[in-house]
Amino acid sequence: MAKRPRLFYLDLVRTIALVCILVIHFNATVTGYFTLPHRLFASVLPGGVYLGDFGSSLFFIVSGASLAYTARQPFSAGAFYRRRAAAVYPMFWLAWCICFSIRFVTQPGYYAAAKTPTLLLTALGLDNFAVSAGWVAADFACVGEWFLGSILFLYLLFPLLYRGMQKNRALTWLAAAAAGLVLHFSGIDRQLLGVHLLEFLFGIWFVMGKRPPVWTLVPAALTWPALWALGQAVAIDAKIFCALVSAAVFTLLSAWPDRAAPAPLRRACALAGKYSYAVFLVHHFLILLLVQRFDLAALSRRDTALLFGAYLVLTALASWGLYRLDARLRGAVRRVLHG
Repeated sequence: MAKRPRLFYLDLVRTIALVCILVIHFNATVTGYFTLPHRLFASVLPGGVYLGDFGSSLFFIVSGASLAYTARQPFSAGAFYRRRAAAVYPMFWLAWCICFSIRFVTQPGYYAAAKTPTLLLTALGLDNFAVSAGWVAADFACVGEWFLGSILFLYLLFPLLYRGMQKNRALTWLAAAAAGLVLHFSGIDRQLLGVHLLEFLFGIWFVMGKRPPVWTLVPAALTWPALWALGQAVAIDAKIFCALVSAAVFTLLSAWPDRAAPAPLRRACALAGKYSYAVFLVHHFLILLLVQRFDLAALSRRDTALLFGAYLVLTALASWGLYRLDARLRGAVRRVLHG
């Protein structure tokens, strides 16, 4: 099967999601998880949307869209799972081994409360998710974020969702909405899966259909201000609010023609997409490492800006190095196994 051409708007959405995640984790760390005043960035966007939720929602939507867009035909669930495992786990394990070694040596006792059996959660990439979901109080979580666990569960569901959208879109939406909202409002999923299932499905549905007609861009553009105004009068669930806003933003960005995007912007977004998983794995570990010697309460605006610049530079270098090392190790393993 020939490789499908890149879609600029998918790269653009992925880049925006990545920037949101980088900024919110920096902001959370330097403000002592919002106990100190922010000096560079606010954690809530104009219109009442939490920046971290916005980045995560865009990430789930673009993940579903990308998987549906690149799905090989005829579709095979087994082949899909093998490709996803090969894409996720080798780099995750490599990043974990490096970062765990650094933290274990430089911060003795950091993992003292972690139970040895929870290493299995780490091996499966579910460690941060397990802590966030309350499965365990402490774990060997070191790289990545809670949404790696969420996306892994959604990967398991992707063949079912993809087949469902091919055969009966209305029924698939109905079943997913029922399951997702029950999970969300029951609290069983700790808000880690239910709404994100619907965002993931929205991305699949969006790419599998035709691009929305021009007239739909008007209601999409009005969605955020309309929901914000409605939220002033009645309480709206924050996760659902963010999911609707993110779906509207995704729809608007999809209307940006590839040819109308400046070449430097296209290349920058493609580059961000290429290294996004490596960035996702290492960035939080790095900012936690960088702030250890700073008195956060006394940190000036200037020094916060300088720290943010250093954080971006080191994250870019670490991500580039991790990506290259992962490629070399994969090549070496292939040569050993296959000659």
